[in-house]
Amino acid sequence: MQFPQFSSGHQALARLIGALLISSLMLSQGLAVPFYADALVDSMFVTSFGSGDVTGPPDGGGLFLGDTFDPPVNPGFLTVEFLTPAGNGSGFDFEVLDVASSTNETADVFVSSDGMAFSFVQSINAVANGVELGGAFAGPVRFLKIANSSTLVSIDIDAIRANYVYVPEPGSGITALIAIVCAAAQCCRRGRRADGQR
Repeated sequence: MQFPQFSSGHQALARLIGALLISSLMLSQGLAVPFYADALVDSMFVTSFGSGDVTGPPDGGGLFLGDTFDPPVNPGFLTVEFLTPAGNGSGFDFEVLDVASSTNETADVFVSSDGMAFSFVQSINAVANGVELGGAFAGPVRFLKIANSSTLVSIDIDAIRANYVYVPEPGSGITALIAIVCAAAQCCRRGRRADGQR
């Protein structure tokens, strides 16, 4: 059985693809590129303060998760969307930025890829406000929901920051790169046959 012989250009392409394969094997965590929520897509029983905006970088204003001043008659929730999917990394994957610093302001955090099915990740407070996905959720996070878990006070949310961009599992990238290699080999073989070579 004879394998197609590659030109120097094709050999360079093959080396590049090989390097990409190795790189994809090494990517086991998200890329550390902090970014903020892009849109508020759902909320209930929330009250605005300052700018009333929980998207983008912190500005000292936002929403507290209650329909009245403390104590809330109805504890509230909000859901934000990240246009760039967030993922798991080393340390905190998300941080819920609050304008206060009370451990009594507590909330439960849920994440979702599609905005329909949410998975509980962990509970936080206004001081311990970091969220780690760990083994609770493995897919890309496009939606994050924060629900007030206190009947006494409401957490005052200014912004939500993601610390890692989601990186797909290496296997999917490897499959795509193998397909590229096969296609390149097939094109090279066809080109040699067109020139009358075997």
